[in-house]
Amino acid sequence: MKLTKEILEKMEAVDIREVDINELTDLRDIVIDTKKSVAAKLVSFAEQTNNIYVNRFGDYIVKVRFQKEGPTLDDRMREYLKRLTEVHI
Repeated sequence: MKLTKEILEKMEAVDIREVDINELTDLRDIVIDTKKSVAAKLVSFAEQTNNIYVNRFGDYIVKVRFQKEGPTLDDRMREYLKRLTEVHI
């Protein structure tokens, strides 16, 4: 399936409160060859899932968002870990 802008927008718009978890791809079933290029890994991921934005991990629904600007995932993880250490100190 070719991922057009319209298809991507429809995938992104899925409301996780209304989705049937049994129709979602379990992220644990996706296999990515880490030796391939980033582009090839993205294609492989897209080919193995029904929706690149909404999947499941066991009994949990996972929805990802991408932003062009703002903190990176590493920045967010640092903030999260810092908050965890502050709670326990």
